[in-house]
Amino acid sequence: MIYVDVKGNLGNQLFIYAFARNLQEKTGQKICLNTTYLSKYFPDYTFSLDDYKLNENVYIESKKNLPFFMNIYMLPIKVIIRLLKKNPIINKKFSIRLFNFLAKRGYFLWLQETYINFKIRPHKNYYVTGFWQSPKYFDYFSEELKKELTPQKEVLAYNRNFFDLIRHKETICVTIRRGDYISNAKIKNSYYLCGPDFFYTGVKRLRDKYPDAIVICFSDDIEWVKTNLDFHCETYYESGNDPVWEKLRLMSACKHFVLSNSSFSWWAAYLSSRNGHVIAPSKWYVDNRQVDIYREGWEYIEV
Repeated sequence: MIYVDVKGNLGNQLFIYAFARNLQEKTGQKICLNTTYLSKYFPDYTFSLDDYKLNENVYIESKKNLPFFMNIYMLPIKVIIRLLKKNPIINKKFSIRLFNFLAKRGYFLWLQETYINFKIRPHKNYYVTGFWQSPKYFDYFSEELKKELTPQKEVLAYNRNFFDLIRHKETICVTIRRGDYISNAKIKNSYYLCGPDFFYTGVKRLRDKYPDAIVICFSDDIEWVKTNLDFHCETYYESGNDPVWEKLRLMSACKHFVLSNSSFSWWAAYLSSRNGHVIAPSKWYVDNRQVDIYREGWEYIEV
């Protein structure tokens, strides 16, 4: 069995699921999506993967603890990881060695934000914790994965006309992440990069190439967007009240994208089947740490 620590909101949960499916593809093991720590440490977060057509050999469990040294919410483990991340030179070499040491024994602990190419060794059980934000872990079976990441429910009745408009027009999906990127000072200092000028520049670049394109805005603060952003073109707004699986379906139905540095935004572009143009911020974190979340062919705006 592959025991997986599920954490974060839907965007992060999708990365976690995709990494676990990568292990499943290589080992043939069943997956147990463990929500124990999600409900214990993040009561405001919602488990959302059960809204999708997941692989038939995936199970959901709410009472399975990871081995103690894989519980990154324990203070000693948290301190070690924090010290590693504050020393990037040490972090790169040491964390990869530690990762490989654990992986050989069936434990997958996310210590490095860049992709690590590791060998799978046979074990009775595997344990996984981390965010695994790199498509290099799952691009090789992306078509199968995208089928599984289809919502179980049909498009909601009140969104059918909106969905059809998005699919049949030259649309630009603009995702404006606010929420805790604005309200939480600690998170803001790490993640807030994309202000109004970023979105204006992104939309202008795309409309210079696709003059007939219309803008579709998505945000966790859609009323702020309506009041404060004007793209000077035909613009539509998602209601802000849709469940996350419906919102992500509407986003991924667009053709072109101006992405915030958000995993939820990232998945909208990844799941799109329309081969459009993607614009993203030049870095994913304020501290400019190295990541592997970017994809070939994207265009970047300096932030």
